[in-house]
Amino acid sequence: MIASPSTAPKSVTSSDLTLDQIADNINNLVKQGNTSQHQIGVFYNQVVDKRLAELGGYKNARDFFVKRVKALSQATLSAYGTVARNFPEAAATQYGMFNLRALLTYAEVTGTEVPADPGPLLIDVPQEDGTLLKVRFADCTVDDVERATRAKRSPPRPSVPTPDAARLLFIEASVRRHFTGIANVSLSSRNEGGKTLLNMQNVPMVELERFLAAVREGLEAEPTLAAN
Repeated sequence: MIASPSTAPKSVTSSDLTLDQIADNINNLVKQGNTSQHQIGVFYNQVVDKRLAELGGYKNARDFFVKRVKALSQATLSAYGTVARNFPEAAATQYGMFNLRALLTYAEVTGTEVPADPGPLLIDVPQEDGTLLKVRFADCTVDDVERATRAKRSPPRPSVPTPDAARLLFIEASVRRHFTGIANVSLSSRNEGGKTLLNMQNVPMVELERFLAAVREGLEAEPTLAAN
């Protein structure tokens, strides 16, 4: 039987629920598995945005969730809430909550605008050989997106030019020969502004002459190889 307008039950939303009812709903949704994660995020945001926990006598939202929703960590609840705030439930079902959370971090780091359906969005995913491959978000794993984010946060330093790298090999070999059994001298290099910079460590002050002799020997060794 179809209820008349006057007797039809009112649809229940998160805004209609008490704090205890929200806790009960979240705990029930947890038992339903992945399909309910977006709904949990909606409830989480309700508690946080309206300060329901504080109004209910808890210190804060974290205190409430720790005491009433023991099956999920604060980090997980926060991730669900972030995704629920930015994506519709359909996107969460299609792509997964943690994929979308990783995408939001990538977008924040790169300044990328994320569309409502992020599937076609291209992500610069680092490959084993150091190159970047543009991959559709829909085809990315969480690990792909997280690696892409790390690469954007810490772009690879420019490599030392090949002639300098070859010359450095001679210098390093010469230093090892001169300091074996004497001191643990180490050398490192980097490319800065197109110039190769050489750093030396652990050179004893009393062995500076030995060090300079080692560098000279490295500079003079087979120069044609270093120039190629």
